Amino acid sequence: MGTQERRKRESEQRRADILAAAKKVFWEKGYARTTMPQIAAEAELAAGTLYLYFPSKDALYTELLVDGYDLLSGRMTSVVREGGDPVRIGERLIDAFFGFAREFPEYFDIIFLTLQREREGWELFPENLSRRLEEKQRACIDIVAGVLERAQIGSADTRAQTVSAVWSMLAGIVFYYRSRPAFDALAAESRQLLIAAVFGQHKP
Repeated sequence: MGTQERRKRESEQRRADILAAAKKVFWEKGYARTTMPQIAAEAELAAGTLYLYFPSKDALYTELLVDGYDLLSGRMTSVVREGGDPVRIGERLIDAFFGFAREFPEYFDIIFLTLQREREGWELFPENLSRRLEEKQRACIDIVAGVLERAQIGSADTRAQTVSAVWSMLAGIVFYYRSRPAFDALAAESRQLLIAAVFGQHKP
């Protein structure tokens, strides 16, 4: 391995280590109370080294949001590609949402809960960062909206609004009940209620 390739790999590994440290600190402390020096300490780096990779806390948080959205959209895309009746796809998409919350609680909180809980949305990030996040969020919404379109439910605008509303309800269920023993049963019941509400007479 040449010197240049080794340095590239070392840089990529350090970046991954920084993101792992940031995910942990943001999850434990929330966005507002997290500082770049805290993240640097968790990653066992000098603060100056951290700024070589990420110029600000916003930029670092954005990168975690993007990673989380990519994980979620990947799972949702796989569900849609499995095919089937739109109602069944909708059920599996809700299951995928709950599964994501169980398997990746840090990413879930960073995407759906942390900033909202602190009353500081990512819309307040610099324009270039918020635009990037909007694109990632929109990609996830479009996946679900496409299923509603196949079922001939609503218009393009109302489909996106429906997806956003359902996501908010699902996130609330996760936030309040995921640590309780009855979460799985509640998740299954919620899935059926939401499917009935969204698809209505389209349910076979």
